[in-house]
Amino acid sequence: MGVFDEIKSKNFSLYGQWLGIVSIILLIALGIVGFMQHVVFSIVGWVIAFILVGIEVPLCLKLCPTSPKLFAVVMFLSNLLNVGPLIATGVSLLLAAICYGIAAFSGQAFASSRMFGGTGVDNVKLNLLRAEAETATTLGDDFANKIKQLEEENIQKGHEITSFKVKNERLETRLKRIEDELILVNLKSQESNKKSEDLEKHVIDLEQELENAEKKNDELKEMNKSIKEELEEFVRQLEVA
Repeated sequence: MGVFDEIKSKNFSLYGQWLGIVSIILLIALGIVGFMQHVVFSIVGWVIAFILVGIEVPLCLKLCPTSPKLFAVVMFLSNLLNVGPLIATGVSLLLAAICYGIAAFSGQAFASSRMFGGTGVDNVKLNLLRAEAETATTLGDDFANKIKQLEEENIQKGHEITSFKVKNERLETRLKRIEDELILVNLKSQESNKKSEDLEKHVIDLEQELENAEKKNDELKEMNKSIKEELEEFVRQLEVA
């Protein structure tokens, strides 16, 4: 990855490092130029430049890149005595501090330029890939949890369906039993109706027989009456004779 790729990366930690390197150059150069006007602050600027070398260049000791804020204040304080060229270093250090602040506020991964032995935007891309991998892992865990939850719900629904099936089978058994009882009741009702019809027929037959018997009884009474009359007539005839 070249310088143009680092510029296109929009990583403010890279911009802050470049401004830090520019500040180192300005601290050394302008410290020499303004040495006669600001002896103390020129020496302080050289010390700051030496410290920034350890901070900004990855081949040297890496420290927390927040010191440009303090160094910018020091350089601006040097101008309270007399405005000099060191104000440029204060501006560059302030811009570097702003870039680092934006990078920290936006959550951008720290990156160092390849020009100074760093990894350039590769580290940024690697961190982005790691973040994407972590996001994918989180999403995978979420999906796994959702799948597990759905499986548990499916198992619960399966238990509910099994329970409903058991209840349905019980209801079907009871319904079949009731149907059998209804069939038996219908059969008994039919038998009762048949017996009732038979009894009605038998009663009708008995009534008919009774009626016939009454007729015969009447006939016998008539015959008995006729016989009595004939007998009385015969007795009278005997008395006359």
